[in-house]
Amino acid sequence: MKQIIQDLKREQPKMRENDSSKEQKKLPGDIWKILNATSDCPYHMCDGSGIIFMQNRETLETKAKYCKCKEQLIYSQRLQFANIPSEFSSLTVNSFDTQIYKTQADRETAKTAKIMTANYIKSFEKFREKAKGLYYYSSTRGSGKTRLAVSLGNALLKVRHMQVKFITTLDLLKEIRNTYNKNTQYTESQLIESINSVQVLIVDDIGVEQPTNWVNEMLFSIFDTRMKYNKITIFTSNCSIENLQHDERLKSRIFKMAIPVKMPEEDVRKGQSKRDNEELQNILLRGE
Repeated sequence: MKQIIQDLKREQPKMRENDSSKEQKKLPGDIWKILNATSDCPYHMCDGSGIIFMQNRETLETKAKYCKCKEQLIYSQRLQFANIPSEFSSLTVNSFDTQIYKTQADRETAKTAKIMTANYIKSFEKFREKAKGLYYYSSTRGSGKTRLAVSLGNALLKVRHMQVKFITTLDLLKEIRNTYNKNTQYTESQLIESINSVQVLIVDDIGVEQPTNWVNEMLFSIFDTRMKYNKITIFTSNCSIENLQHDERLKSRIFKMAIPVKMPEEDVRKGQSKRDNEELQNILLRGE
């Protein structure tokens, strides 16, 4: 079995995930029997590993093929790696409701942001060639910045099969600082290399950190490397790029690698939380 897996990897090292369905159609008929079909595979064609092992009934020759479930397995692994908050994991750009905003101006702003995000996904390869991400900003917390940015990440992960990673700026800097501890598992360079290798990085809440020299240097190094290697970075922030308190070099780099997307100046998260609390309060009072 190990030899079969090694042969499979050697013969098809660059097989695309979405080719699995085509491979499925090529499965032989009665002359071949599947050796590892179990209920662990949703299609009952393999043992859940994503690889089908077969044996020729006449010659006893063995061979392997990718199973249709391999694509689902890869997606599941990428979803886990993405670290997207559970409350956002199922959200889509299409389900972003622009009518929840109270004023017409905010509804129009939200509608424009939604259209820009949808068109970005539609023409993603063009933006990818130029290493251009998006920069969602609004001075109001709870305006939908993170919600729309993560919805974009979900689409790129599921539809475009991209490797996506979500992290707040504070957590990113914290992880880097943790590498300075003696008992750390990774070095600073190893952590930064792993961040720079991610195809699509969502950096949430940039601008809330104190813009020290160390912070400016660290963020510039990461963003500059990502841009040079055509990696996409999506940002959310409480201020425009021009109003970030970081040094001009870092702001210039962010401006070059991301297109600004204005978000409404209304806290819809607070309103939604209030409505949710009222519904639960009614259940407590009425015992429903």
